[in-house]
Amino acid sequence: MNEEIKELKVQTVTKCAKDGAVYLAILKEQDGRRILPVLLELCEAFQLLMKMKGMRGSISLPSSMADIMKLMFHQCDMNLVEVRIAAVQAGVTYCHLLYHVQGAMHMIRYGKASDCLLLAYTFDCPITISESLLEQQYMREIGDGTYSIPVNSVNIEALQEALNRAIEDENYELASQLRDEIERRK
Repeated sequence: MNEEIKELKVQTVTKCAKDGAVYLAILKEQDGRRILPVLLELCEAFQLLMKMKGMRGSISLPSSMADIMKLMFHQCDMNLVEVRIAAVQAGVTYCHLLYHVQGAMHMIRYGKASDCLLLAYTFDCPITISESLLEQQYMREIGDGTYSIPVNSVNIEALQEALNRAIEDENYELASQLRDEIERRK
């Protein structure tokens, strides 16, 4: 299948939960307007922000597991060429890592995006996604700078927080939908 592939760029990393334990990486379509949210844990969010700001470990002093992997790839004459977003399920985004070794292309499947985005910055390789997956998962603006994100891109803790807010706001229709989604994931 020769599906069109779109390139994405991490625009920013922002706090997603009040307690600061969950962050969102906001990826924007390179030649378009669509925005893709990716949930990150605190540690990965911090490391990605450091890479984005150019605070990279030197070649002699790796500062993260991604830096160590880059050294290993280099020593084994391997090259990471692409991080492809492949699926989103229950709040977790998964990626395939495409790499060359000895003239052949290989793939590591279904790594967590939080790790793979850091690898993309470390190896300076593109982040890509199929057109159909991007169309399913992108954030849609619903007005006044407010966005709607697909429910499968949100983890269960965020769903629970949204459920609590919907009940407080007496939005029982939304609360019912959120409750059903939480139950479906159990």
